[in-house]
Amino acid sequence: MQGYLTRFPKIEGLFAINDPQAVGSDLAAKQLHRKEMVITSVDGAPDIETALKSDTLIQASASQDPWTMAQTAVDVGYKIMNGQKPANPLILMPSTLITRENVGSYKGWSSPR
Repeated sequence: MQGYLTRFPKIEGLFAINDPQAVGSDLAAKQLHRKEMVITSVDGAPDIETALKSDTLIQASASQDPWTMAQTAVDVGYKIMNGQKPANPLILMPSTLITRENVGSYKGWSSPR
């Protein structure tokens, strides 16, 4: 991110591939005194909860639920091993957009469901 910030004098928005990249990009922007951009990402990781509660350029993250993803994968794999193909090969999982406004009510990855 430091390279992009050095190369491009104005960046209005950044969609990071994951929350650690968003946090790192925010740090790079701070180090170079850049404040013009909005940073968003995907994961809903614990670090992003902290970032959204503090003074960062990070504005949002689309949550994932790694526990439910793993549980679903094991369930589907077990059924396939027993001859049951999934009705649909694409399984969509619900996601929540976590923002500064709703981070306080976000349940997070490790919260009981």
